[in-house]
Amino acid sequence: MATKRKPKPKAKRKAGKAKAKPQRSAPKSKKVPPKPKKPEAKAATKPAPKPPTPRQRRSKPSRKRTKVGFIGLGTMGVPMASTLLKARFPLQVWNRTPEKARDLVQEGAVLAPTPALAAKGTDVVIVMVADDAALDTVLFGEGGLSRGLKRGAVLVNCSTTSPGIGFRAATALRSLSVRYLEAPVMRSVHAAREGALQILVGGSASDLAKVRTVLEALGADIHHVGDIGRAATMKLACNLLVATLTQAFAEAFVMVRKSGVPFETMMEVLHAGPLNCQVVRDAEQIVVNPGGRPNYVLRHMLKDLNLALELGQQLDVPAPLTATVRQLLSAADNLGRGNEDFGAIIELMAEWAGVTMRG
Repeated sequence: MATKRKPKPKAKRKAGKAKAKPQRSAPKSKKVPPKPKKPEAKAATKPAPKPPTPRQRRSKPSRKRTKVGFIGLGTMGVPMASTLLKARFPLQVWNRTPEKARDLVQEGAVLAPTPALAAKGTDVVIVMVADDAALDTVLFGEGGLSRGLKRGAVLVNCSTTSPGIGFRAATALRSLSVRYLEAPVMRSVHAAREGALQILVGGSASDLAKVRTVLEALGADIHHVGDIGRAATMKLACNLLVATLTQAFAEAFVMVRKSGVPFETMMEVLHAGPLNCQVVRDAEQIVVNPGGRPNYVLRHMLKDLNLALELGQQLDVPAPLTATVRQLLSAADNLGRGNEDFGAIIELMAEWAGVTMRG
């Protein structure tokens, strides 16, 4: 019994474990090399989208802009059209006297021989003419806008015209699938140059939304007054206020001047008190610089007061002050001052009172 030896299983188990170790480590060493290949594949795919596509290369200013037509290049029309060019709107223009478009053409506008061709292919057409008759001619006369406006275009009448012609124009253009907005403007030539006009809009809110970017280039102060006819009425009401206030300033100026109070003292008082307003400041410039470049031509203001009186009759509204100032403007027009600033009535009042404007 003492001489029997038992096998040593421990040594066999150890040898088995030693052989198993390299089998476990071998797969690990095979999986390591593929790992760096993944970032190499990603790096190869990243540069592919880097070259910009034509759409990505296209800058905002070169994207399609609203194409605009502009009809009527008078005292306000020229600076308004120039402002649209500065805002980089493609512009086609027409005027009864083509010479007035010379500077605009140099700035990049295209001069058309007729209103219809100025409207061809445009999305928005702005009209800035003198009166109802001129609006009717450029819309429906020979070579008029109605022959060139495309379906879906919007015509924006920035002229000071009667509510009545707005109704007629909107109805006629609707049959051509063209939309109509009235958008008479307030403020001076300087404001037109600076894109700081006040714009009164009458018509559909959806139509206004279509042209808002164009109008905002002309002035950020945009008021949607209501339906067609209401903006035209509001503009006539504002102009009769401006005209009657200017006439009141003329009478006050002559009285103070004749009594011997210095003009500088008068203006110091007005600027410091409740009468300090833009109308008074504009009237002051007429006294300081008589005969200067007009901000609003006298014959146009006379036309506006005639329209206001006609509207007053239609609405059964008495307007005695408007009627009186209208007579004074008519007298100034008959004396050959129709193309001057309407503030020429201040000079006229001074002449009648026998006082000089300055000195």
